[in-house]
Amino acid sequence: MIKTMGTLLLVLGISVSGFAAKPKANETLQKLSKNYRTAKLVEMSVEKTVKLELQGRETKYEGTIFVANGKFRWENTKPENTLLIFDGTTIWSVQYPPKEFGGAPQVARGKVDKKTKSQILISSLLGGDIEKSFKVVKEDKSGDTSKIQVEPQGGDLQVKSLNLVIDTKKKQLTEISYQDDIGNLTTMKFSDIKFSKKADNSKFKFQVPKDAQVTDL
Repeated sequence: MIKTMGTLLLVLGISVSGFAAKPKANETLQKLSKNYRTAKLVEMSVEKTVKLELQGRETKYEGTIFVANGKFRWENTKPENTLLIFDGTTIWSVQYPPKEFGGAPQVARGKVDKKTKSQILISSLLGGDIEKSFKVVKEDKSGDTSKIQVEPQGGDLQVKSLNLVIDTKKKQLTEISYQDDIGNLTTMKFSDIKFSKKADNSKFKFQVPKDAQVTDL
C-alpha cells in the first residue's frame, strides 16, 4: 500500500517526502548555457527582423553582439548606427546621427525592469542558467538542430514565448524569435559566433560624450 501511494505521488509530481518533484533539466539548454558562461567573451553577427503587426511593416537590422558574464553590447550598423550596452548595472542606449548631418548622439540610460529587460534579452538567455529564467514548453530535435519553445518565468519580460534554434553539435544559439504584447514578431539570426578565452571589459564600458544630453529610458 505504501509503495502504491508513493508511486501515485510521483505520478502527480509530488515527492514522497511531501515536496514537489524537481523538473528534469533540459540537457540541450544546460550544455548551451555552460558553453556561453564559461567563455570570457562571445562575439556574434546578428540579423534582426521586426514585423510590426499594426503597421504591416518589416524592418531589418544588422550588427554585432558581444556577451560576457551577463554583460551585453550590441553595435548596430544598418539601417542606422546605434549602440546598446548593459554593464551589469545600467543599460545605455545610444543613437548616432548620420555623418552628413553631424551633431551629438542621443543617449538614454535606465535600470533593468519590465520595460527595459527585453532590450537585453540575449544577456538574459546566455548570461546564466537559462532554465532559472525560462520554462521549457517543448523541444523538437532533427539531426544537429534542436528547436525549443520556452516561456519566461514570472511577468518581468514583455514577451509571450520564445522559440530558440540551437546547433547541438557546436552548442550554439543560432536563432531566436518571439512576439511581444501587441503581436509584433522579432526574429534574430546569429552567425560567425566566436568564443574567446580572453576577456575584454572595455566592450561593456560607456563614457557619455561631452556634448550629449542624457535622458531616462
